[in-house]
Amino acid sequence: MARRSFVEKTLESLAGTLERSLYAEDIARRPGLLQRLDPRVKVVVLAFALLVAASLRTWPTQLVLLAILVGLLLASRLSPATVARLLFGLPLFSLLVSVPALVLVPGPPLVYLPFGLAITSHGVSSVVTLLLRVTSSLAAALALVLTTRWTDLLAAFRALRIPLLFVLVLAMAYRYVFVLLELLQDLLLARRSRSLAASRDGEQRRWLVSALGVLFQRSLRTSEQVYLAMTARGFRGEPRSLRPRALADADWLALSFGSAVCAALWLIDLARP
Repeated sequence: MARRSFVEKTLESLAGTLERSLYAEDIARRPGLLQRLDPRVKVVVLAFALLVAASLRTWPTQLVLLAILVGLLLASRLSPATVARLLFGLPLFSLLVSVPALVLVPGPPLVYLPFGLAITSHGVSSVVTLLLRVTSSLAAALALVLTTRWTDLLAAFRALRIPLLFVLVLAMAYRYVFVLLELLQDLLLARRSRSLAASRDGEQRRWLVSALGVLFQRSLRTSEQVYLAMTARGFRGEPRSLRPRALADADWLALSFGSAVCAALWLIDLARP
C-alpha cells in the first residue's frame, strides 16, 4: 500500500478531529454538577459569563472568573488533564499573536532587550489580560457544549426564542457532518487500497477535485435520506427534549447565584482604576 500523501494526512486529521467531538456526548451523560442543571439555565449563565469575560479589563478579575469556570469543569467530571489539554491550545496561539505587544505597548520598562527595545509593564499586563480573556471565554463555551446533550441544547435555544432557522441549521449540520465524514473516509480507504506507489502532485490534485465532486453528489442524496429518517422518527421542525419544562429549585438557585457572581465580578472590575 502506498504511503499517505499530504492531502490524505490532512483529510484524515480533519476526520479524526470531528470524530473526537463525539466524546462530548459521553461527558454530557456523566453525573456531574453542570450535567444536573437545566440546559436553559446553563445557556443563560454561561452566555453571561462569556460576555463578562469579554468585558473585564484587569487580570485579577479575569483570573477569578477563569478559576470559577475551571472549578465548574472539574466538578462536571472532567479530568484535570482533559481540562488542561482543552484550555491550552487556543490560548497558546493567542500568545504567539500577542507577543509583539510586549514591546509595542508604551509603559515603564521591565526588561531591556537588544536594539533599544524593552518589555514594558503595560505590555505584559495587556498580554496576560488577553490570554486570560481568551481562556475564560473558551472555558465558558466548553462548559456549555461538553456538559449538555446536543438535543437538549437545541431545545434550550428554542425555549430562549432563538430563531428556528438558526437552530435547524445547527441540527442538520451536526447530524450531517458525521455522515459526510464516513463518506470521506470510504473514499480515502478506496484510494489507498488501489495505490501501489506514491502518486505525483498533479495526480493528487485531480483525485482531490474528483473526490470533492463525488462527495458533493453523494451529500445531496444523503441529505434527503437523513431528513426522511428524521421525519420518520417524529421530527416536525421543532427540537424536543425529554427534560421537564419547569425549572427545579436547584436550577433557580444556580441561575441566581451564577448571575450574581458574574455581575459582582463586572462591578468590581469597573471600580478598579
